[in-house]
Amino acid sequence: MNSGVSTLCRNVGRFGGARYRLLAKRHLGNFETPRFIRSYAVPPTSPNNTSPLGADNTVENNLQTETNRLDKTGTKFWKDVSLNESIEPGKTHIQLDSKSIRTPMGNSLAVSKSNQFLACLLRKEWANLPDLSVKPYSLPLTSLVSRCIDLEVSNAVNAAPDLVVKIGGDRHTINKDLLRYLDTDTLLVFSPRDEFEGALREEQDTLYLPIIKAVEQFLTDNFSKKTVHLKILDADVHGIASNMQSADCVESATKYLNSLSPWNLALFEKTVLTTKSFICGILLIENKTNPVHQKNLTYSLDEIERAATLEIIYQTDRWGEVEDTHDVNKHDIKRNLAAVAVAAYKKTNP
Repeated sequence: MNSGVSTLCRNVGRFGGARYRLLAKRHLGNFETPRFIRSYAVPPTSPNNTSPLGADNTVENNLQTETNRLDKTGTKFWKDVSLNESIEPGKTHIQLDSKSIRTPMGNSLAVSKSNQFLACLLRKEWANLPDLSVKPYSLPLTSLVSRCIDLEVSNAVNAAPDLVVKIGGDRHTINKDLLRYLDTDTLLVFSPRDEFEGALREEQDTLYLPIIKAVEQFLTDNFSKKTVHLKILDADVHGIASNMQSADCVESATKYLNSLSPWNLALFEKTVLTTKSFICGILLIENKTNPVHQKNLTYSLDEIERAATLEIIYQTDRWGEVEDTHDVNKHDIKRNLAAVAVAAYKKTNP
């Protein structure tokens, strides 16, 4: 066996990821590889044409906004960060040196006065940036809220058509991209029972099955005239075959997406892209925006994160973490989901 194949075989065992398993099957023929291949839907390279800082990378946009400037220079160019409630009725503006921060599309970075918690965290995010160099991941909340604001503006009545193009498409386009994750949802793919001495599959059954049942009931009760059934991909039964949800299931999921405000749609999008799971998107959004009415969907942020990364947790526990890969991804997932939770949170009366 040549060195390239040997390396490939070691990676199959060590990382257990879909990429190495698929490569092994293609290049090694009858070589015995793990039977389970997870085939995630391939996301758009950049669903909203933005950088991690939320800056717009489209050719058409040359707006000299604060977010675009920071993305290009990576250096701090302000002294003071403040909140201003007198500029716009019902809104709190986040300002740099008494000038309102603008999103990549030129809209003011402003949130509802009723959500002072979010406004304070946005201010804190900018105030705590280092003086010398700003990393791309330093403003996760600003990037997310900017996406929410820009999506709201682009979906407003009589919005300019070019805004829809710059934001990454209309709701139909965004919905279509998100629905691709439903067929190969992280929580709908089950490992073989002989992997990890059955421990992984046992926890998947314990954790995933109640969630799947609750989401099926949620979609049935609120968005379908028929009983919704989510089709799972069981490695012991289906092998490496692809998975496809029924038309009724897709229809109910589409109705759910259409029920979301542009703000919540942006949050849902971020959750799905982070977890590769449509179901995790439902869990997080419903827990933070409508917790009283969706008691069967009550899951903590830590539980949602574990569900989305369960297979990776077992892999790294056994084979160890790849430096600057698994550890970075783990913190990135935590950061993104926490940002969504903060932006989605709505105070409810006891």
